[in-house]
Amino acid sequence: MVKEINSYKTNQLNKKYRAMLSNKTKIELLIMAAGASRRLGQPKQLLEYKGESLIRRISKEALKAKIGNITVVLGYDNKNIEKEITDLKVNVFFNEEWEEGLGASIRNGLKYILDNKPDTNAILLSMVDQPFVDAVHLKKLANAYDAARKMIIASAYSGTFGVPVLIDSFYFDLLKELKGDEGGKKIFVNYIKDIVEIPFIEGAIDIDEKKDLKTLE
Repeated sequence: MVKEINSYKTNQLNKKYRAMLSNKTKIELLIMAAGASRRLGQPKQLLEYKGESLIRRISKEALKAKIGNITVVLGYDNKNIEKEITDLKVNVFFNEEWEEGLGASIRNGLKYILDNKPDTNAILLSMVDQPFVDAVHLKKLANAYDAARKMIIASAYSGTFGVPVLIDSFYFDLLKELKGDEGGKKIFVNYIKDIVEIPFIEGAIDIDEKKDLKTLE
């Protein structure tokens, strides 16, 4: 098993450095917004905060950060939700397997990006339900990234780390294996030494249940 892991690491690093020789750093932003919000009872993507929907807000903050191209992954009620961002310069990807869970949205969203931008060095993964994520924090994550190293730049809050998170291409093959409602955090526990944490206290606040709605008031 140890030999297999070391072999995987070596192969991934060789691919990474070959890609880095002649290209500048390319970071793609991936916004997760495909879920049905069953616990909440209404699409969280369309909840309003400061006069605009959460899906529109995170898309605009991502654009403001000026990090790279932006792909929004949609699923449940995609046609209505897409109307919120049709005038914005973002790519919209419909994940046909959205009902499988978050893992499928990450897996398929990454495939969509790599099919169009195979030389991508890293993705910056963000969720639609964290109302306090802004361009400033996204930029901090991007600025901490060194494309010459295999790195995970994670947001730190509530004694742990999580999204938004910037993930180096070294880990892409692992993300492609995600299933069901798995998030990337499950696989990163094997690479703790590669994680750089950027403090983001507000990251602990997300909208999952009705009691969380008071956060938006």
